Amino acid sequence: MSIYEYLQGKTLAEIAEAGYRLPDLDIEKGEMWVPGAYEGIMLRSNVFFKVHTGINFFTALSVRKQALKPSEKNKSKMLKKLLKYPAIYTVDPICSFCVAFKMIKKEEQKEALRALAIDLAKNSEKRELVKIGIALLGICGNKEDLNILEVLGAHDEFTLYCAGSAERLLKDKELNGFLINLGEKADGWGKLSVLYALDYSDEKAKLWAVKKGCKNTVGLSYAANVCATKGCMADILRKIENGEYEQTEAAEIFRGVCDIFSGLLWPEENQDGIKEYGEALRAAASFKNIYQNMPELAANYDNAAKIAEKLADC
Repeated sequence: MSIYEYLQGKTLAEIAEAGYRLPDLDIEKGEMWVPGAYEGIMLRSNVFFKVHTGINFFTALSVRKQALKPSEKNKSKMLKKLLKYPAIYTVDPICSFCVAFKMIKKEEQKEALRALAIDLAKNSEKRELVKIGIALLGICGNKEDLNILEVLGAHDEFTLYCAGSAERLLKDKELNGFLINLGEKADGWGKLSVLYALDYSDEKAKLWAVKKGCKNTVGLSYAANVCATKGCMADILRKIENGEYEQTEAAEIFRGVCDIFSGLLWPEENQDGIKEYGEALRAAASFKNIYQNMPELAANYDNAAKIAEKLADC
């Protein structure tokens, strides 16, 4: 069974209940695998890993050859090259070379590459091949392929790649709507990748980031500062003070604000804390005012009192 078929046939609850396992999972007893963590950690680290340009060039050539002259022999050679390194190190060079080969300008070649990308994304039993298929769709796909990205992007292992391809296939608010939909489904490293891909000139994106963006399974502090800063949390708190949201909406936003402040006030190692949040004083003043004068909102979050006490020092 391909990974796409496996995910397509399951609900989000079923995927979560199974521990987000994928059919190709191969780990030793006692080891633990976290979906999306490898890419998430590598992209946030100082480790520099570069595959030689020549290797990427010949790998891209094998992709081109299989797209234009599909055969079992060409496919076997291509898969061998594609599986040699993790996709995170090769997808950008491969896509760049495919563009350089002018496969995107010629409609016939573009469609051939798209057919290969769909095959890799939908029919592969190895996750690294799925990731490469997703990435290729970003340069040769169209809106009809978004349903593929929706299925795969709901799993944290693939959200980063699906978000990147969606950025090339969609524009403005349409893109934000797609990304927010992914963010509602993914709740780990994939959700973090959505937060960094959103266009925050859209007010809906800001509100979603503050209301629902921070809650994740990696750690609140991993998302807290981007949600607070990009989501303009201080402005949204002021709107709550002014009564600009109805009660249910205000309560839901305040719960998200508490998640953000929890991440900022008790950050994990090497993550941004309250001192790195530029609007901390203004947001803290609004939070304390809301906590004191709107107790019905604070009642929705058990940690609200602890946050208010900690913010008293700000």
